[in-house]
Amino acid sequence: MKNHQDQYGLMQWKLDGSTCKYADSGTPDAATDGDLDIGYGLILADKQWGGYRADALAWLGKVYAHDVTSDGHLKCEDDGPSTDTRPSDHMLDHLRAFAAYDTAHDWNKVISRTEAIDQSLVTNYSNGHGLLPDFVVGANGTPSPASADYQESQPDNIVGYNSVRVPWHLGTDALLNGPSTAAFAYNDAKLWSACAKAISGGNPKNVQPHIKLSCANANVSGDTSAEEAGDSVGPSAMAAGDQAWTDAIWNQLATNPFGDHYYGETIKMLVYLVMAGDYWNPTATSTTPAADFSLALSPASASVKAGSSATATVSTATTSGPAQSVALSASGLPSGAIASFSPASVASGSGSTLTITTGASTPAGTYAVTVKGTAASGTHTATYTLTVTTGTTANDFSVTLSPASGGVTAGSSATATVSIATTSGAAQSVALSASGLPSGASASFSPASVASGSGSTLTITTGASTPAGTYAVTVKGTAASGTHTATYTLTVTAPSSGTCHPAWNSATAYAPNDQVSYGGHNYTALYWSTGVTPGSPVAWNIWQDDGTC
Repeated sequence: MKNHQDQYGLMQWKLDGSTCKYADSGTPDAATDGDLDIGYGLILADKQWGGYRADALAWLGKVYAHDVTSDGHLKCEDDGPSTDTRPSDHMLDHLRAFAAYDTAHDWNKVISRTEAIDQSLVTNYSNGHGLLPDFVVGANGTPSPASADYQESQPDNIVGYNSVRVPWHLGTDALLNGPSTAAFAYNDAKLWSACAKAISGGNPKNVQPHIKLSCANANVSGDTSAEEAGDSVGPSAMAAGDQAWTDAIWNQLATNPFGDHYYGETIKMLVYLVMAGDYWNPTATSTTPAADFSLALSPASASVKAGSSATATVSTATTSGPAQSVALSASGLPSGAIASFSPASVASGSGSTLTITTGASTPAGTYAVTVKGTAASGTHTATYTLTVTTGTTANDFSVTLSPASGGVTAGSSATATVSIATTSGAAQSVALSASGLPSGASASFSPASVASGSGSTLTITTGASTPAGTYAVTVKGTAASGTHTATYTLTVTAPSSGTCHPAWNSATAYAPNDQVSYGGHNYTALYWSTGVTPGSPVAWNIWQDDGTC
């Protein structure tokens, strides 16, 4: 690595296997995904063996200086433009590790901007499917898919051989950091997994390497199959809790259906590490890290008629350390417009509703409104794109859930906040309903009908006879403009058996059928393991949850 650096001290991205000389045209440069992987590898080495801290920090400093733009988004390469980005480089688990390890640079800013760009792309170009294109332009403002021939000889404006890696990265972040810290990755992983499963008929061999953002096969002539297309979905399927789909992908990993010897086989091994529970977080610690938070908006944009209002949910997350109070404010509003937050201050990990009210005289145009969160640890921002028109804007709304999943013992209840935002036009009455409940369970909303821009509380009550399992409950909002849905994942466990097995010990080697207790639950071993915590995201195929005790 040190012998093949480019002008910025980062590794040349392409070397000839025989001569070890730079193997591309022009001035040698680096690729962002390789730079991030090297940084993560140095942290792993330092945590595993020690002695790499100086190299790791020096490397991360160069990555931050040359691969990160002033607004916090990742460039495609160190000498490339500051207006584009590549979603396959958006390895959020790497960025979270950098934030914990390298406190000299604001990696949390990079995390927030990366999540904001991806959320904007999903909302505006792949709503309900969660797909991201190979290349993105306008990353320093309002992001959009690049043109089809932007950089490579494949369609760059849809999922291709770059973004085919995204569900692997999304699932890794969700499994490693959990659905609270990695909320965007967790929610998008579920959408991407569901799309890939739907268009392949549940057969990972049929996942095409080119997929339209509308979740349809691109059917590129002569290029409709690739091992890595199906393999990469594995961590997202696992994070989504889809056992049958996870098993199908896991079984494909043991084969080489298309005779691949490089790209697919390399990705397969990395996916194997994640799905087997052998991929670890080098910055995880039992001590309390410094407090920090992130800020995100949903939706991140809206169009309103002058004199009308727009709403958005402001979500905060605790990215490290304990929760803290975050004060919210907005700037960059057009003349005649005001912004309010309800509430104006929240604890990180909770949310607020942003309402932007325009005046009849507010000029038509598109405005970048900066939403800022201020806490003791510092500030983070997110951008809300407000388009003001003078004509009639159709009414519409969105439905989101927080949290989007919950676990209960049969006979008890789970609750979630249902947030209804006005995405365009005027507020309207939205009636709420739920379907897909398991037998013996019921759902109620308080209130059952709300004006868009406000919220309701969903309560799902299970019966003592409700079968154990994981259920996708569809929450539907119905208004004059139409319907929108959101999915709540409900996990039901069997009632307590009353007796706890011997406590799990991290140093004990367990074999199949061994029984332990951990966190108030009994577990039965499905496979040999040492140090795999029962109930953790990576323990799905190691420990069977037998219910509370």
